[in-house]
Amino acid sequence: MTHRLPIRRIALPAIVLAVLAVAGFVFQAEGQTVRPARIAVVVDTPQGSDPALVERAEAAVAAARAGGAGAQLRVTRTATEQLSVTHYLAAQGYDAIVGVGLERSVAVDPVSAKYPDTTIATVAPGALAAAVATAAR
Repeated sequence: MTHRLPIRRIALPAIVLAVLAVAGFVFQAEGQTVRPARIAVVVDTPQGSDPALVERAEAAVAAARAGGAGAQLRVTRTATEQLSVTHYLAAQGYDAIVGVGLERSVAVDPVSAKYPDTTIATVAPGALAAAVATAAR
């Protein structure tokens, strides 16, 4: 004599387990937060301070911060400072570095090779605000 288990006895616990598993994934996803973009603007002023360029960079950084991004400005005066600053920022995990007046062979290419997850863009002064806004997205 064989005893057969009713399908209802097996199906109900299986359905309950499936619902709990799906709910666990949904609650996990809701608890995750999106990290804001971290952006740095590096402006090189080798011949002394260029107030208009620094003001333009400050305005771009302020706009990125207002949009919710973490942004900061660094002003350099030599190629050695450029390399030091870009390397430091990439090592700190910044998502993007937007530079004006950076020497690619000194401060951009070596850092890009070592930190491929950090985007480094060099732009003209007139394109600074647009480049920072794009990086902040």
